[in-house]
Amino acid sequence: MPDLTPAAFAAHLAPTACVFAAAFLQSATGFGLVMIASPLLMYFYDPKLVILIIALFACCGNVTQSVLLRRHTPFTLVGWLTLGALIGQPIGLRVYQAIPSLWLKLVVSVIILLSLTLMQAFHVHAELCPRNSFITGMISGTMATTTGMSGPPLILYFSHARLTPKEIRAAACTFFAVSNLLALTAFYLGGVDFTVAVQEAVYVLPGLALGVATGYIAADHIPVQGFRQALYIILVVMCLHTIWGAVKLL
Repeated sequence: MPDLTPAAFAAHLAPTACVFAAAFLQSATGFGLVMIASPLLMYFYDPKLVILIIALFACCGNVTQSVLLRRHTPFTLVGWLTLGALIGQPIGLRVYQAIPSLWLKLVVSVIILLSLTLMQAFHVHAELCPRNSFITGMISGTMATTTGMSGPPLILYFSHARLTPKEIRAAACTFFAVSNLLALTAFYLGGVDFTVAVQEAVYVLPGLALGVATGYIAADHIPVQGFRQALYIILVVMCLHTIWGAVKLL
C-alpha cells in the first residue's frame, strides 16, 4: 500500500507538477499529456516504470476528458483509429518486453524529438480517410505499448485535418482513452507487474485532476498555440539532454 501521509505527497511534488503541466496542455489542446510527462518523469523514475505510470494516469485523464467532450466526438474516425490500435499494440508489447531500460529511454527521446521536428519543420499532410485512420491507429497503438506514447502519429495526422478544434480535442482524447484501456489490458495479459506503478501513480493523481480541470476551463481563453510552442522548445532541449546522457552510458 502507498504511504498516503502529507509528507509522502510532498516528496512527490516535482513529478506531480510535471503531470499537472502535461494534463493542462492536453485538456486545453487534446495533445501533450504523454509527450510532456514522459521525458519529465524519466528524471525521477526508471523508463519502463514511467511507461506503466503514464498508462495508468493517462487512462484516468483521457476517460474524463472524453466524457466532457463527447458531444463533439467524430466516433467513426475514432473507430478506425481504434481498429488499427488493436493490431499495433501486441506488436509494441513485444518490443517493450525485449528492449533494456536504457535503450527504451533513448528510443522514447528520439521518437519525441523526431516527431517535434516533423511537426515544426514540415507540414505533413495525410487525407482523413478510413485507410489512413487505420494506419495511423496501428502506428499509435504500437507506440503506446512500446514507449507509452501514442500521440505523435495522431498529431501529425490531424495537423491539416478539416476538423474544428473541439472535434480534434474530442477525437484525440476519446481515442487515447480507448488506446490506454487496450494498452493496460495488453500489459496485464503480458504478465507485466503494476504494483509499483500503481503506488507511484497515486501520488501524481492530484496533479492530473487539477491539470485536466484548469485546462478544460482555460481552453477557450488562452493563447494555446504560443504555450505549445514554448513547451515544444523545452521538450527539444530535454530530449537532446536525455539522448546525450544515454549515449554516454552505452
